[in-house]
Amino acid sequence: MSDPATVSESLLTARLYPWHRSLWQQLAGDQYKLDNFPHALLLSGLAGSGKKALAAYLAQTLMCHAPVQDSQNGSLQPCLQCRSCQLFNFGNHPDLFYLSTPDDKKVIPVESVRDLIQWTVLSSQLLHKKVVIIEPADAMNQNAANSLLKTLEEPAANTVLILVTSKKQSLLPTILSRCQSIDIALPEPAIARHWLQEQGIEQPELMLALAAGSPLKACDLANENAQAVRKMVLDSILQIASGSDDPVSAAEQLFKLTSSKKTKTAKSKAGQNNISASAFDIIYWLDSAWTDLARISQLQALTDARSFISNIDYEQDLQQLLNRLYLKKLLQLSDSVNKAWYEIQGSVNFNLLLEKLLINWKDCLK
Repeated sequence: MSDPATVSESLLTARLYPWHRSLWQQLAGDQYKLDNFPHALLLSGLAGSGKKALAAYLAQTLMCHAPVQDSQNGSLQPCLQCRSCQLFNFGNHPDLFYLSTPDDKKVIPVESVRDLIQWTVLSSQLLHKKVVIIEPADAMNQNAANSLLKTLEEPAANTVLILVTSKKQSLLPTILSRCQSIDIALPEPAIARHWLQEQGIEQPELMLALAAGSPLKACDLANENAQAVRKMVLDSILQIASGSDDPVSAAEQLFKLTSSKKTKTAKSKAGQNNISASAFDIIYWLDSAWTDLARISQLQALTDARSFISNIDYEQDLQQLLNRLYLKKLLQLSDSVNKAWYEIQGSVNFNLLLEKLLINWKDCLK
């Protein structure tokens, strides 16, 4: 059976983000709510909404031996001083079981859920609540999900199951019906921008646009490597459109990014990290640029088309392409990109895939 003392390590980023505060009042507004907490909770929301951090923070609060009141709104928070909080922060809490996909798999297998079920019937080692976090819950295969049903129907005493997902619709209806469901929304743009500024993120408006409104994803995209990759991808698209580069050469240059390695040695010699990217990164930015073009072409009559696109710093460059585009071919290209998302998860020749996509892009231009 999996050792629960080792599975909480990745949850050390337990955190209550500013946009979670009103929701936190519903979850932990007072001691009565914690004492009568539902045995199964489903936290769902878009990627980057902070679901996992909230689940971890909730787990720590539920297991805390002496929760304290927030001075501003009276809601309860972990004390950070008791034995339970200390074990949680060290990443080896014996009453927390974190279940996710194994490193070598894309799904949570039924064997892992069976290990979890065996663990739930054991007594709490700290004589308090036990908490299970399953993330992402949609990664359970059908056998795993079915195995969990009995535990959801007949939960062990003082045990809370927290399921976390970005794909609520992928869960079995029988799972959904046995959980109290909470949807976590992305924050309002003004709140997100303010938070990003507090984190020291430059160009918060741009980063937020690139991340489709997710402040956590915006933080990830703000690093120099990610922005260098984005610039190379978008510049390649524009250079093909201007005739200063051809699809085959551009595909080769982008493909080379997937074999680049960032090393300390390279940094010391060149003064900066080598630019590197995964196939997913490159497809992400291609998709982003071509989606922006499709949106701009369909929203030309709107004076605020900027609010609907991601690459707002490239808006003028993209606008200049509108009169040269075959919209029907551009939409067909979008379908090809959607297919590429699935292809790169298998054993596809990524260089040839890039060539095909960029040749199709050139065909979109008059």
